[in-house]
Amino acid sequence: AAVVAFTVVVVAAGPVHAQGPDMREQYTADFETMMNKFKELAAAMAPDQYDWRPMEGVRSVSEVFMLIVAENYVVPAAWGATPPEGITPSFALFEELPANVTEKADVVAALDRSSACLLEELGKLTQSQMTETIRMFGQEGVLGSSLLLVSGDMHEHLGQAIAYARMNEVVPPWSARQSQ
Repeated sequence: AAVVAFTVVVVAAGPVHAQGPDMREQYTADFETMMNKFKELAAAMAPDQYDWRPMEGVRSVSEVFMLIVAENYVVPAAWGATPPEGITPSFALFEELPANVTEKADVVAALDRSSACLLEELGKLTQSQMTETIRMFGQEGVLGSSLLLVSGDMHEHLGQAIAYARMNEVVPPWSARQSQ
């Protein structure tokens, strides 16, 4: 009978997150890019386009942008960040802001303020916090994984906002710059 010998080599590699990229920095860069695109697109659309919606029962232009504003406050609150004065992060914010903030100047200002808040709070996170368990949108999960879900959702809304803009014959500013 043949004898087969196995040799097991164990390498002490340390924690995986210590060797890999700083996920907080990657999320921050992704959210910063998205927030800049949301703000540019909001500024590029005409005030009379803010109540436009592709069909009944679907969010309007202002409602899409204000949904992002709400997420920019609710998400950091999930990991314990203190919201700005006058903001109470909760599910109610997802209804209140889109219903109450509809004028272009107000929406653009709200996007600017909330984006600054989100990016500031992301910048305060430590790499170890990225592995902590938090409760976000009623579900328990690891902060880093939760941010991945939020990023995916925000990218979906960015695509929605881009489609709304193009349906209203507005070329996204970053696309316009590339074609020059």
